[in-house]
Amino acid sequence: MLKKVIIRKMLENDMPAVMNLLQKWNMAPIVPNDDVPDPERSSINVKNTFVALDADRLIGVGSYLDISKEIAETASLAVDPECKGMGIGFALQHARLKEMVTRGFETVRTETDRPETIEWYIRKFGYRVIGRNPKKHDFSLKDINYWTVLELDLSSYHG
Repeated sequence: MLKKVIIRKMLENDMPAVMNLLQKWNMAPIVPNDDVPDPERSSINVKNTFVALDADRLIGVGSYLDISKEIAETASLAVDPECKGMGIGFALQHARLKEMVTRGFETVRTETDRPETIEWYIRKFGYRVIGRNPKKHDFSLKDINYWTVLELDLSSYHG
């Protein structure tokens, strides 16, 4: 049972717990190497990342990337499997969308390979599917080799 979940900006010393959580979902950033010269994610931008904590335990992470002055892209949304379905992902998504709006981004793009997550983004936040991109390497789900690309007009987000 969760005590009191707190959503806050990530701190540098959260990095080991964040990486451990992302590894559970096969989404941990990796350094470019001979086998994977262009990884899906090679780092976490602490400045653009939120974490969810239950007491001192990190149970969720959600970050985003600055693509341009107008466009942001979500990255690395993960919740501890033991806490799935408890609203943690929603709270992290809300926090990062709210910050994107405050910073003046007009559009946010999201790439995911999980059918239930695609449906969740559409149903809960009003995203629309705009296409597909091939994966660069084994990342997230191993049996799906493409990302479904979703987009949200941030002027329509009133979370």
